[in-house]
Amino acid sequence: MSEAFVTQTRSGVRVGGEVTTKDLRRAGFPFRSGRLCLDFVATVAKRRLGDRELLPGPDELRTWCRVAGLPEPEDEITPELLGGAHALREALYRLARARVDGTTHPAADIATVNAAALAAPPTPLLGMDGFTAVPCDSSSLAGVLALIARDAIDLFTGPYALRIRECTAHDCSLFFVDRSRPGSRRWCTMASCGEKASSAKYRQRHPGYH
Repeated sequence: MSEAFVTQTRSGVRVGGEVTTKDLRRAGFPFRSGRLCLDFVATVAKRRLGDRELLPGPDELRTWCRVAGLPEPEDEITPELLGGAHALREALYRLARARVDGTTHPAADIATVNAAALAAPPTPLLGMDGFTAVPCDSSSLAGVLALIARDAIDLFTGPYALRIRECTAHDCSLFFVDRSRPGSRRWCTMASCGEKASSAKYRQRHPGYH
């Protein structure tokens, strides 16, 4: 993101041509998790509350890759390849779910993540200034998924491995990385779920407030 421009707009912040709204959405996709792999998991909205698929087809997957700052998949996304992307996402969900719940990590899901990580990821290129690394414009879908899988491996084995949380808002199901010093964050972001929870609590204490 070193070469991305950032400007303020009425609807939010424009980063590299994509508007990120106050609740950290881009093109309708939430980016509130703090990690690429968990943002990918969030492409099923309202998990356990309806499970709305945000990546039903190749076009939506390409859009998500673009707004996530990833290279655009250059190959034709067949139903089989789309299914593979979904399978990786659901493996990541179950692993994050197990981490949050303190249960055993499913071996089959670990194998799915490891298999995806073995593909060759897209190689960053040297920027024209000679100092910055810039992502390549396109990659195979397998390469893009390798970036996501490797991010998950880095998260699950790194310093924030025990800081994966689930938002406690009643209508949110997002996982996020808690980087607060005490490790006691309850919401994916204050600007979305935190503000709604605070407003709801205030209305309970002040029934006459509208």
